[in-house]
This record gives sequence, structure tokens and C-alpha cells, in this order.
Amino acid sequence: MSPQALSEQPFEFGDWRVEPARGVLTALEGGAETRIEPRLMDLLLLFAGSAGRVLGKQEIIDGVWGRVVGDDTLAATVSRLRAALGETPERRYIETLPKRGYRLAMAQDASPGAARAEAKAPTKAAALAAQGRAALASPYPASQAQARLYFEAAVREAPGWAPGHVGLAQALSAQHLAGAGGGLMAAAQAAAHAAVGLDPNLAAAWSVLGLALLMGERDFAAADAALRRALAIDPGHASARRHRAFGFAALGRFVEAERESRRAVELEPVSLAAHGALLQVLLAARRYRQAIAAANAALALSPLSSEGWYARGWAQVLSGDEAGGVEALLKGLELWGVDRPRIEALRACAAAGGFPALCAAGADLFETQKVMFTPRLTDVAFLRAAAGQPDRAFAALQAAADLDDPYLVFLPWLPYCDPLRDDPRWPRLMEKVRLVR
Repeated sequence: MSPQALSEQPFEFGDWRVEPARGVLTALEGGAETRIEPRLMDLLLLFAGSAGRVLGKQEIIDGVWGRVVGDDTLAATVSRLRAALGETPERRYIETLPKRGYRLAMAQDASPGAARAEAKAPTKAAALAAQGRAALASPYPASQAQARLYFEAAVREAPGWAPGHVGLAQALSAQHLAGAGGGLMAAAQAAAHAAVGLDPNLAAAWSVLGLALLMGERDFAAADAALRRALAIDPGHASARRHRAFGFAALGRFVEAERESRRAVELEPVSLAAHGALLQVLLAARRYRQAIAAANAALALSPLSSEGWYARGWAQVLSGDEAGGVEALLKGLELWGVDRPRIEALRACAAAGGFPALCAAGADLFETQKVMFTPRLTDVAFLRAAAGQPDRAFAALQAAADLDDPYLVFLPWLPYCDPLRDDPRWPRLMEKVRLVR
């Protein structure tokens, strides 16, 4: 049985007991059963979790279909759900709001979105989880390891408390995405499955499960099903939007990836993580002018964002503004901790030999300077490719593939790799990389 089926617990909705795993509505009076199709069940879960909030048409389409459908299809599906619920003028379930969307018309306390796990949190476990979340806010490996320890302690303290398992899955996923190995995504999947089993109404649990399935199994369909469930419970869950964008981008579906990324930024306008995810999508999609604008928006929030400057530099170089890109890249390196004499030496390299010379020197720096920051092998490979050093670029990419670097899921699309694509080693490398399917 699928994890989704195991975790979809029955709940009461008006005159009905809803059993999502069976696709059945059971009348509270009389016990008569009505079976409904999966699409109607998804729509019902979306309304049940909305707490009376107005659901726009696009939000419903994203949560139920995940693709473009017409207004007639949406209206017909809502009508079929009303009929299945036995709606009458006296007993209304769904209200139509012209030009706005739809809204749950009944008081609903026992909905999938009504759970408030934090309110029931065991005191000691909640305190440990709070410390874990604080540690997880830092991108440094030591902080991520510390976050994992806090969440493991929270799970030991309260094994039946879902948010503890969610935090553990998030910490394990963060370590994996940062380049650590050791079966972290398998452990993240286990923690996420435990979370949705304990509380199927927790959007964060479904969101991290989606990420774990995407990066652990490279299975887009399974991951997207979990992420859509998270958004059905909470359409404003920004992390689920970011994870969905990650999956779309890995498949080269950049229109959808950009849409989800921009929605995440709208939901969390001061989140550098959201802005960074949008930047990466735009760079992979080769929308360089838009990437520069997105980088400028991130830098307006945080002028000292090294990632923002570095991404803007690449976008400027790739768009043809080499001089401006070099200065932005150097600013990013300076904010990463590269000292002033090294910055000036790199600037001299660029002045003497252009961008390829800067990339060669930058790759040398990344390979030798391990204390100030931890560069990824993929970063080294991209610099080597731009420097006209294909042998060293392929060596770095092969090493990254050996480590199952999660960033390699974007390899088919990344512009940094264009100098390598006609090399006979490229197809062999692509056979080695685990891509999202």
C-alpha cells in the first residue's frame, strides 16, 4: 500500500464521514456509502482544508489537476462534488463567488487543515524542535548537523509527535542538498513517512516527503503527488512551492518551475531562500535578464548576500556583460571571505586574460581554499568549463557524480556546461548521473 493510502485518515465533513484512502463518503445517518472518483476526493480535501478561505480558480486547478484546464471543466467538477455531497438550498457545502472563486459554505472544524500539532506539542520536545529550527536556519554544515541532533532528541523525547519527525526529515534533506552523503535521503524519507503517518493533516510533512522522494528516488510523479497534497492542505506553504519548482526545473519544465518559484517569493517576500531558488530556475532556463532582475531584488533585501552577487555575476556574463559580471562575481567571493589581496589578484587575472582566466584562477582557489567556505565540485567544474579546461571540468563532474551531488539533476539544462556538451565524454557522464524521471 502506498504511503499516501496509509496516512489518509478518515474525518467528518458535514453530514459525511470521509475516507480518502478508500475514496468513500459514508452518511453519518444511516451509513449509506457513496464512492467518488479520485479527482473529486482531491477537490473535497482542498475545500475541507481551506477553513472557509476563498479559493481562486487557479489555486484549485493547481491543487487538483496540476495542469491547465478550462473554466467549464472546473465548474463541472465542482458541480459533481456538490451532487455527491447531496447539496441542497438548505444544506450548502460550496459557495460560488463570481469572479473570485469558491468557498466552503459550512462551518468545518474537523477538516484536514484543522490540526494544530504545535498546540499539542510536548513541552520538552517542542523546545528541542525550536532549537533545531534555529540551527537549521543557518546554511553552514556544522549548524545543519546540530539541527539534526536537536530533532533526533525531539523524536526520542516524543516519538508520536509529528513535527519532530518533520524537522528531522528537513535537517537530513538540508545535509544532503549541501553535499553530504551517507544515505541521508533514505533516512529523510523514513522520517517524513513517519510524520505523515502520525499526522496526515500536516502540510510540512507532505512537503518534506515530496522533497525526499524527489531527491532520494528521483521520482517526480510520487514527489509531486506529495507536494500537491501539501498544497491542498495549505496553498500558502512556500516550501512546497519551492520543492515543486525544483522538480519541474529538473525535468526542464521551466515555465512551471518559474511559476512555482515566483509564487514562493510572493508568499515569503523577505526569504532569501525563496529568492535564491527563483534565481537558480531563471539561470537554468537561460532567462538572464530576468535572473539579473531577481538577483537585484534579493540584493535589495540583503546587500551582503554572497549568493545573490555570485548568481548575478553569472547572469551578467552569460547575457554578454562580461565586465559587470566579473565585478559581481568578485563581490560574491569577497563576501564569502576571500581576502582583499586575492580579490585583487583575481581582478588582475580577468584584466589580463578575460573571463576564462578569471575562471581558471577561481577554480584553483576553490580547490585549495577549504577553510573560508566549502565549494561544491560542480562549482569547480563550471569554472573549469568556462576556463577552457575540459579535462579538469570532467574530472570534477565525475567526482560529483560519484558523490551523487543533488545539483547534478539540472545537468542537462545548465548553461555553464555548454562548452562540454560536444565532448564524447558527455554522454558517458550523463549515463552515470541519476536524473529525475
